[in-house]
Amino acid sequence: MKTRDSQSSDVIIIGGGATGAGIARDCALRGLRVILVERHDIATGATGRNHGLLHSGARYAVTDAESARECISENQILKRIARHCVEPTNGLFITLPEDDLSFQATFIRACEEAGISAEAIDPQQARIIEPAVNPALIGAVKVRMAPLIHFV
Repeated sequence: MKTRDSQSSDVIIIGGGATGAGIARDCALRGLRVILVERHDIATGATGRNHGLLHSGARYAVTDAESARECISENQILKRIARHCVEPTNGLFITLPEDDLSFQATFIRACEEAGISAEAIDPQQARIIEPAVNPALIGAVKVRMAPLIHFV
Protein backbone atom coordinates (compact mmCIF):
# COMPACT_ATOMS: atom_id res chain seq x y z
CA MET A 1 0.00 0.00 0.00
CA LYS A 2 1.35 3.40 -0.96
CA THR A 3 1.38 6.19 1.61
CA ARG A 4 1.32 9.84 0.85
CA ASP A 5 4.14 12.13 1.83
CA SER A 6 2.94 14.47 4.60
CA GLN A 7 4.41 17.39 2.66
CA SER A 8 2.43 16.76 -0.51
CA SER A 9 -0.95 18.13 -1.44
CA ASP A 10 -3.71 17.47 -3.90
CA VAL A 11 -4.42 21.13 -4.59
CA ILE A 12 -2.48 24.37 -4.31
CA ILE A 13 -4.58 27.52 -4.25
CA ILE A 14 -2.98 30.90 -4.81
CA GLY A 15 -4.77 33.77 -3.10
CA GLY A 16 -6.31 33.86 0.36
CA GLY A 17 -9.27 36.08 -0.32
CA ALA A 18 -12.92 35.06 -0.25
CA THR A 19 -12.65 33.02 -3.44
CA GLY A 20 -9.38 31.27 -2.62
CA ALA A 21 -10.36 30.55 0.98
CA GLY A 22 -13.77 29.32 -0.14
CA ILE A 23 -12.26 26.98 -2.70
CA ALA A 24 -9.73 25.74 -0.13
CA ARG A 25 -12.52 25.03 2.33
CA ASP A 26 -14.60 23.24 -0.28
CA CYS A 27 -11.64 21.09 -1.36
CA ALA A 28 -10.78 20.23 2.26
CA LEU A 29 -14.38 19.25 2.97
CA ARG A 30 -14.13 16.89 -0.01
CA GLY A 31 -11.13 15.19 1.56
CA LEU A 32 -8.41 16.82 -0.54
CA ARG A 33 -5.15 17.98 1.02
CA VAL A 34 -4.90 21.69 0.35
CA ILE A 35 -2.17 24.28 0.46
CA LEU A 36 -3.36 27.90 0.40
CA VAL A 37 -0.68 30.42 -0.59
CA GLU A 38 -1.20 34.12 0.16
CA ARG A 39 1.40 36.82 -0.37
CA HIS A 40 0.19 38.89 2.61
CA ASP A 41 -2.39 38.26 5.32
CA ILE A 42 -5.63 36.43 4.56
CA ALA A 43 -8.35 38.72 3.15
CA THR A 44 -6.13 41.80 2.86
CA GLY A 45 -6.56 42.25 -0.89
CA ALA A 46 -9.86 42.97 -2.62
CA THR A 47 -11.78 40.81 -0.13
CA GLY A 48 -10.60 42.88 2.81
CA ARG A 49 -11.46 46.14 1.08
CA ASN A 50 -14.97 45.44 -0.12
CA HIS A 51 -18.08 46.66 1.66
CA GLY A 52 -19.22 43.17 2.68
CA LEU A 53 -22.47 43.16 0.76
CA LEU A 54 -23.45 39.96 -0.96
CA HIS A 55 -25.61 41.37 -3.74
CA SER A 56 -29.19 40.19 -3.94
CA GLY A 57 -29.09 40.55 -7.72
CA ALA A 58 -31.84 43.17 -7.73
CA ARG A 59 -29.58 45.84 -9.20
CA TYR A 60 -29.20 43.64 -12.30
CA ALA A 61 -32.78 42.36 -12.58
CA VAL A 62 -33.96 44.73 -15.32
CA THR A 63 -30.81 44.96 -17.43
CA ASP A 64 -29.08 41.61 -16.85
CA ALA A 65 -31.49 38.91 -15.66
CA GLU A 66 -28.85 36.18 -15.95
CA SER A 67 -26.55 37.97 -13.50
CA ALA A 68 -29.50 38.58 -11.17
CA ARG A 69 -30.33 34.87 -11.13
CA GLU A 70 -26.66 34.02 -10.57
CA CYS A 71 -26.54 36.35 -7.55
CA ILE A 72 -29.55 34.61 -6.01
CA SER A 73 -28.03 31.21 -6.71
CA GLU A 74 -24.72 32.20 -5.08
CA ASN A 75 -26.62 33.70 -2.11
CA GLN A 76 -28.34 30.38 -1.55
CA ILE A 77 -25.08 28.43 -1.81
CA LEU A 78 -23.32 30.69 0.70
CA LYS A 79 -26.26 30.54 3.10
CA ARG A 80 -26.10 26.75 2.91
CA ILE A 81 -22.34 26.23 3.27
CA ALA A 82 -21.33 29.23 5.40
CA ARG A 83 -24.43 30.31 7.28
CA HIS A 84 -22.24 31.65 10.09
CA CYS A 85 -20.82 34.26 7.69
CA VAL A 86 -24.16 35.56 6.41
CA GLU A 87 -26.39 38.08 8.17
CA PRO A 88 -29.71 38.53 6.33
CA THR A 89 -30.81 42.13 5.81
CA ASN A 90 -33.21 44.03 3.60
CA GLY A 91 -32.22 46.48 0.91
CA LEU A 92 -34.05 49.56 -0.33
CA PHE A 93 -34.17 50.87 -3.87
CA ILE A 94 -35.59 54.36 -3.57
CA THR A 95 -37.38 56.53 -6.09
CA LEU A 96 -36.69 60.26 -6.03
CA PRO A 97 -38.81 63.04 -7.59
CA GLU A 98 -36.64 63.12 -10.72
CA ASP A 99 -37.18 59.36 -11.24
CA ASP A 100 -40.09 57.67 -13.01
CA LEU A 101 -42.26 56.17 -10.26
CA SER A 102 -43.84 53.76 -12.76
CA PHE A 103 -40.43 52.08 -13.16
CA GLN A 104 -41.00 50.43 -9.78
CA ALA A 105 -43.50 48.01 -11.36
CA THR A 106 -40.99 47.07 -14.06
CA PHE A 107 -38.28 46.63 -11.43
CA ILE A 108 -40.46 44.45 -9.18
CA ARG A 109 -41.58 42.28 -12.10
CA ALA A 110 -37.95 41.77 -13.22
CA CYS A 111 -36.93 40.88 -9.66
CA GLU A 112 -39.73 38.34 -9.36
CA GLU A 113 -38.81 36.79 -12.72
CA ALA A 114 -35.23 36.40 -11.43
CA GLY A 115 -36.42 34.83 -8.17
CA ILE A 116 -35.76 37.90 -6.03
CA SER A 117 -38.35 38.88 -3.45
CA ALA A 118 -39.25 42.57 -3.91
CA GLU A 119 -42.18 44.70 -2.79
CA ALA A 120 -43.17 48.33 -3.20
CA ILE A 121 -43.40 50.26 0.04
CA ASP A 122 -44.44 53.84 0.68
CA PRO A 123 -41.99 56.57 1.76
CA GLN A 124 -43.13 56.38 5.39
CA GLN A 125 -42.32 52.65 5.55
CA ALA A 126 -38.94 53.32 3.95
CA ARG A 127 -38.16 55.96 6.60
CA ILE A 128 -39.00 53.47 9.37
CA ILE A 129 -36.62 50.91 7.87
CA GLU A 130 -33.90 53.48 7.18
CA PRO A 131 -34.27 56.78 9.07
CA ALA A 132 -31.35 58.33 7.17
CA VAL A 133 -32.93 57.77 3.75
CA ASN A 134 -33.19 60.80 1.45
CA PRO A 135 -36.26 62.67 2.75
CA ALA A 136 -37.27 63.61 -0.80
CA LEU A 137 -38.05 60.01 -1.77
CA ILE A 138 -41.44 59.40 -3.39
CA GLY A 139 -41.37 55.60 -3.27
CA ALA A 140 -39.22 52.60 -2.50
CA VAL A 141 -38.86 48.91 -3.19
CA LYS A 142 -37.80 46.62 -0.36
CA VAL A 143 -35.67 43.70 -1.47
CA ARG A 144 -35.06 40.71 0.75
CA MET A 145 -31.94 38.55 0.55
CA ALA A 146 -29.33 41.28 0.54
CA PRO A 147 -27.16 39.69 3.23
CA LEU A 148 -23.99 41.03 4.71
CA ILE A 149 -21.08 38.64 4.67
CA HIS A 150 -18.52 38.60 7.46
CA PHE A 151 -15.06 37.41 6.43
CA VAL A 152 -13.37 37.31 9.82
